[in-house]
Amino acid sequence: MTPRPVLQQRLQLLKQHHDELESFFLGIESDVEAAYRTYKVTGIAMDIVADVLVALVSLVDAGYKIAVLGETEVSKMSFAISALQFAYSPIRAVLQKLSNPAIQPGMIQPDLTGIRNAAATVLGIIGNVLAPSYWARVMANIETGHWKTAFTRNPEQEIWQVQMALKQQRAASLEKMEAQINKLEGELGMPLTFYVCKA
Repeated sequence: MTPRPVLQQRLQLLKQHHDELESFFLGIESDVEAAYRTYKVTGIAMDIVADVLVALVSLVDAGYKIAVLGETEVSKMSFAISALQFAYSPIRAVLQKLSNPAIQPGMIQPDLTGIRNAAATVLGIIGNVLAPSYWARVMANIETGHWKTAFTRNPEQEIWQVQMALKQQRAASLEKMEAQINKLEGELGMPLTFYVCKA
Protein backbone atom coordinates (compact mmCIF):
# COMPACT_ATOMS: atom_id res chain seq x y z
CA MET A 1 0.00 0.00 0.00
CA THR A 2 1.37 3.40 -1.00
CA PRO A 3 2.02 5.67 2.02
CA ARG A 4 -0.30 8.69 2.29
CA PRO A 5 2.54 11.29 2.06
CA VAL A 6 3.65 9.73 -1.24
CA LEU A 7 0.10 9.94 -2.63
CA GLN A 8 -0.18 13.55 -1.47
CA GLN A 9 3.07 14.48 -3.19
CA ARG A 10 1.97 12.73 -6.38
CA LEU A 11 -1.33 14.62 -6.29
CA GLN A 12 0.44 17.95 -5.83
CA LEU A 13 2.73 17.24 -8.79
CA LEU A 14 -0.17 16.16 -10.99
CA LYS A 15 -2.08 19.36 -10.27
CA GLN A 16 1.00 21.46 -10.97
CA HIS A 17 1.71 19.68 -14.25
CA HIS A 18 -1.96 19.86 -15.25
CA ASP A 19 -1.84 23.64 -14.98
CA GLU A 20 1.48 23.81 -16.86
CA LEU A 21 0.13 21.65 -19.68
CA GLU A 22 -3.05 23.73 -19.89
CA SER A 23 -0.99 26.93 -20.16
CA PHE A 24 1.14 25.30 -22.84
CA PHE A 25 -1.87 24.41 -24.99
CA LEU A 26 -3.60 27.76 -24.51
CA GLY A 27 -0.37 29.52 -25.48
CA ILE A 28 -0.15 27.53 -28.70
CA GLU A 29 -3.77 28.33 -29.57
CA SER A 30 -3.17 32.03 -28.97
CA ASP A 31 0.02 32.06 -31.06
CA VAL A 32 -1.65 30.22 -33.94
CA GLU A 33 -4.56 32.66 -33.90
CA ALA A 34 -2.24 35.67 -34.06
CA ALA A 35 0.06 34.26 -36.73
CA TYR A 36 -2.38 32.84 -39.25
CA ARG A 37 -4.67 35.84 -39.27
CA THR A 38 -1.98 38.31 -40.32
CA TYR A 39 0.70 36.44 -42.30
CA LYS A 40 1.33 37.13 -46.01
CA VAL A 41 0.10 34.37 -48.33
CA THR A 42 2.96 33.40 -50.63
CA GLY A 43 4.23 30.05 -51.87
CA ILE A 44 7.29 30.21 -49.64
CA ALA A 45 5.23 31.27 -46.64
CA MET A 46 2.85 28.36 -47.18
CA ASP A 47 5.76 25.91 -47.09
CA ILE A 48 6.87 27.45 -43.81
CA VAL A 49 3.36 27.26 -42.36
CA ALA A 50 3.10 23.60 -43.38
CA ASP A 51 6.42 22.80 -41.65
CA VAL A 52 5.28 24.62 -38.53
CA LEU A 53 1.97 22.76 -38.47
CA VAL A 54 3.67 19.37 -38.77
CA ALA A 55 5.92 20.30 -35.82
CA LEU A 56 2.91 21.54 -33.84
CA VAL A 57 1.05 18.27 -34.36
CA SER A 58 4.12 16.40 -33.08
CA LEU A 59 4.35 18.57 -29.98
CA VAL A 60 0.67 18.61 -29.02
CA ASP A 61 0.57 14.84 -29.41
CA ALA A 62 3.62 14.70 -27.15
CA GLY A 63 1.60 16.78 -24.69
CA TYR A 64 -0.99 14.02 -24.59
CA LYS A 65 1.73 11.43 -24.01
CA ILE A 66 2.94 13.52 -21.08
CA ALA A 67 -0.56 13.39 -19.60
CA VAL A 68 -0.49 9.60 -19.89
CA LEU A 69 2.86 9.53 -18.08
CA GLY A 70 1.03 10.70 -14.97
CA GLU A 71 -0.54 7.26 -14.60
CA THR A 72 2.76 5.55 -13.89
CA GLU A 73 5.68 7.97 -13.90
CA VAL A 74 4.72 11.31 -12.36
CA SER A 75 8.38 12.02 -11.61
CA LYS A 76 9.18 12.15 -15.33
CA MET A 77 6.46 14.67 -16.13
CA SER A 78 8.39 17.74 -15.00
CA PHE A 79 11.32 16.90 -17.25
CA ALA A 80 9.02 16.03 -20.15
CA ILE A 81 7.06 19.30 -19.85
CA SER A 82 10.31 21.28 -19.71
CA ALA A 83 11.45 19.50 -22.89
CA LEU A 84 8.11 20.28 -24.52
CA GLN A 85 8.37 23.98 -23.65
CA PHE A 86 11.95 24.07 -24.94
CA ALA A 87 10.93 22.42 -28.21
CA TYR A 88 8.12 24.91 -28.67
CA SER A 89 10.44 27.94 -28.37
CA PRO A 90 11.59 27.98 -32.03
CA ILE A 91 8.04 27.30 -33.21
CA ARG A 92 6.79 30.24 -31.22
CA ALA A 93 9.54 32.42 -32.68
CA VAL A 94 8.31 31.57 -36.20
CA LEU A 95 4.65 32.13 -35.28
CA GLN A 96 5.51 35.52 -33.82
CA LYS A 97 7.37 36.47 -36.99
CA LEU A 98 4.48 35.28 -39.15
CA SER A 99 2.17 37.53 -37.14
CA ASN A 100 4.13 40.53 -38.48
CA PRO A 101 2.62 41.45 -41.89
CA ALA A 102 5.93 43.02 -42.96
CA ILE A 103 8.04 39.90 -42.39
CA GLN A 104 9.79 38.33 -45.37
CA PRO A 105 9.90 34.50 -45.64
CA GLY A 106 13.68 34.57 -45.96
CA MET A 107 13.86 36.00 -42.44
CA ILE A 108 12.03 32.95 -41.08
CA GLN A 109 13.84 30.16 -42.91
CA PRO A 110 16.75 29.84 -40.42
CA ASP A 111 14.28 29.18 -37.58
CA LEU A 112 12.95 26.07 -39.32
CA THR A 113 16.14 24.14 -38.60
CA GLY A 114 15.64 24.90 -34.92
CA ILE A 115 12.08 23.63 -35.14
CA ARG A 116 13.12 20.33 -36.69
CA ASN A 117 15.94 19.79 -34.19
CA ALA A 118 13.82 20.68 -31.15
CA ALA A 119 10.90 18.53 -32.27
CA ALA A 120 13.22 15.57 -32.77
CA THR A 121 14.62 16.08 -29.28
CA VAL A 122 11.29 16.08 -27.48
CA LEU A 123 9.99 13.11 -29.45
CA GLY A 124 13.16 11.23 -28.55
CA ILE A 125 12.28 11.76 -24.90
CA ILE A 126 8.55 11.09 -25.07
CA GLY A 127 8.15 8.68 -27.97
CA ASN A 128 7.04 8.54 -31.58
CA VAL A 129 3.99 10.42 -32.79
CA LEU A 130 0.76 8.80 -33.84
CA ALA A 131 -1.43 11.76 -34.70
CA PRO A 132 -5.02 11.40 -33.39
CA SER A 133 -7.84 11.09 -35.90
CA TYR A 134 -8.83 14.74 -35.68
CA TRP A 135 -5.44 15.69 -37.13
CA ALA A 136 -5.79 13.22 -40.00
CA ARG A 137 -7.33 15.62 -42.53
CA VAL A 138 -4.80 18.39 -41.92
CA MET A 139 -1.83 16.00 -42.08
CA ALA A 140 -3.10 14.18 -45.18
CA ASN A 141 -3.66 17.46 -47.01
CA ILE A 142 -0.20 18.76 -46.08
CA GLU A 143 1.44 15.55 -47.31
CA THR A 144 -0.41 15.61 -50.65
CA GLY A 145 -0.04 19.36 -51.18
CA HIS A 146 -3.81 19.93 -51.19
CA TRP A 147 -3.66 21.87 -47.93
CA LYS A 148 -1.61 24.69 -49.46
CA THR A 149 -4.24 25.26 -52.14
CA ALA A 150 -7.12 24.98 -49.67
CA PHE A 151 -5.48 27.39 -47.24
CA THR A 152 -4.84 29.93 -49.97
CA ARG A 153 -8.46 29.72 -51.17
CA ASN A 154 -10.20 29.57 -47.80
CA PRO A 155 -7.84 30.39 -44.90
CA GLU A 156 -10.73 30.89 -42.48
CA GLN A 157 -11.87 27.29 -42.91
CA GLU A 158 -8.36 25.88 -42.59
CA ILE A 159 -7.60 27.99 -39.51
CA TRP A 160 -10.81 26.71 -37.96
CA GLN A 161 -9.83 23.09 -38.66
CA VAL A 162 -6.44 23.58 -36.98
CA GLN A 163 -7.95 25.43 -34.02
CA MET A 164 -10.59 22.76 -33.45
CA ALA A 165 -7.97 20.01 -33.53
CA LEU A 166 -5.82 21.93 -31.03
CA LYS A 167 -8.79 22.33 -28.70
CA GLN A 168 -9.63 18.63 -28.95
CA GLN A 169 -6.04 17.67 -28.19
CA ARG A 170 -5.99 20.01 -25.17
CA ALA A 171 -9.27 18.62 -23.85
CA ALA A 172 -8.15 14.99 -24.27
CA SER A 173 -4.82 15.65 -22.54
CA LEU A 174 -6.29 17.56 -19.60
CA GLU A 175 -9.18 15.14 -19.11
CA LYS A 176 -6.64 12.32 -18.86
CA MET A 177 -4.80 14.17 -16.09
CA GLU A 178 -8.00 15.26 -14.34
CA ALA A 179 -9.14 11.64 -14.09
CA GLN A 180 -5.82 10.77 -12.44
CA ILE A 181 -6.14 13.73 -10.05
CA ASN A 182 -9.68 12.74 -9.04
CA LYS A 183 -8.61 9.11 -8.56
CA LEU A 184 -5.86 10.18 -6.16
CA GLU A 185 -8.21 12.55 -4.35
CA GLY A 186 -10.64 9.67 -3.87
CA GLU A 187 -7.89 7.43 -2.49
CA LEU A 188 -6.94 10.19 -0.05
CA GLY A 189 -10.55 10.79 1.01
CA MET A 190 -10.45 14.36 -0.30
CA PRO A 191 -13.20 16.30 -2.15
CA LEU A 192 -12.87 15.88 -5.90
CA THR A 193 -11.62 18.86 -7.89
CA PHE A 194 -14.10 19.93 -10.56
CA TYR A 195 -12.48 21.20 -13.75
CA VAL A 196 -14.16 23.29 -16.44
CA CYS A 197 -12.64 23.04 -19.91
CA LYS A 198 -11.80 26.48 -21.29
CA ALA A 199 -13.27 27.26 -24.69
